[in-house]
Amino acid sequence: MTNDTKRLHWLEGNQFSLISDDGGRWTCTCTGIQNVPEEHPINIYTTFFIEAIEWKDSIREAIDYAKKKFEGEVG
Repeated sequence: MTNDTKRLHWLEGNQFSLISDDGGRWTCTCTGIQNVPEEHPINIYTTFFIEAIEWKDSIREAIDYAKKKFEGEVG
């Protein structure tokens, strides 16, 4: 994966969420719990469990790691 457009297409195509911990770290996940959205935007409450190893220092690193994990390249 070499450019940001490909990263974003992968993220959207696999329905991953990009999450910040507000401390400068990022992760991507597709597992979590949320209330069901309606046809128009509403407030949604979402809960995720993120393993410490999944937090990365940049958005690019987070997407690349999630892709590798999704494809079975990391444990």
